[in-house]
Amino acid sequence: MPRITAPTVAEHRARRHTALQAAARDILLADGAQAVTPASVGARAGLARSSVYKYYSSTGDILAQLAADVFADWTGRLRAATDAAATDAAATDAATDAAGGDGPAARIAAYVRGHLEFARSDDRRVTDAIAAAGLPAECLDWVAAQQRALVAPLREALADRGDPDPEATAALILGTLDGAARLIDAGRDPAAVTDAALAFITRP
Repeated sequence: MPRITAPTVAEHRARRHTALQAAARDILLADGAQAVTPASVGARAGLARSSVYKYYSSTGDILAQLAADVFADWTGRLRAATDAAATDAAATDAATDAAGGDGPAARIAAYVRGHLEFARSDDRRVTDAIAAAGLPAECLDWVAAQQRALVAPLREALADRGDPDPEATAALILGTLDGAARLIDAGRDPAAVTDAALAFITRP
């Protein structure tokens, strides 16, 4: 019987899963996605390979869960940023007796800033490495759903602004943000690139 190191079995499993996820992330960032295997992740986390298979069905599942964790975390961050921008815009409108306000525009700007913060993070290195390595077909739909959730705050802000096709406009904005990320990768000043992207995306 394995030793339980938490108040409940569920908490014990959650802690082990967190440790395995952290181990897989460390290996990926240090040595690339090809180095992530059940054996290497177990060794880094101090668990037998057989124990790793209680949490993952394959190497592809490890990578898919890593990507899903990143997307879920950044979806939460972007949602919080856009919600805070909407609250600030509403407060400004109330203070100035503005009619209608510009909440959706503030939410779009917050999303742009947050997305480019993601582009500069190690989390982007994780998802880029996983995308380059490829995932098994059975994992692709699940990860695609997580990616779609990442864009939801932007699509919603565009819809609230009255955009006739939020899906298409969001895709165009994401293309701009990908270009901005490449400029940052090439050494351009992140703040200047962010300001330029905002000016381009929000221009009349």
